Amino acid sequence: MASIIVRFYGLWSRYLDTDRLSIEADNVEGALTQVEERFGSRLRRQLEQSRVSGIQVNGKIRDYSLVLLNGVNIRNLKLTGLKEGDVLHILPPAAGG
Repeated sequence: MASIIVRFYGLWSRYLDTDRLSIEADNVEGALTQVEERFGSRLRRQLEQSRVSGIQVNGKIRDYSLVLLNGVNIRNLKLTGLKEGDVLHILPPAAGG
């Protein structure tokens, strides 16, 4: 297992009352499972209470977040194994205009 840092940004850090978490995981899937178990219901509850528009909250955190591993979107990665010191960034969806 690798010791990694999970960083939360924007509304996510505000709603979770933290901007970082240290965990141990073998791969991105395992890390996201830990994050979901620890924070998923809390984040969904906060989003429902705040009535943030445009965000579907009926899935897992990864379903309505941008997830980066060391700055690269995990959807663009073929290998998702983790190594010591990796950083998993979890950001709320961005909107602009």
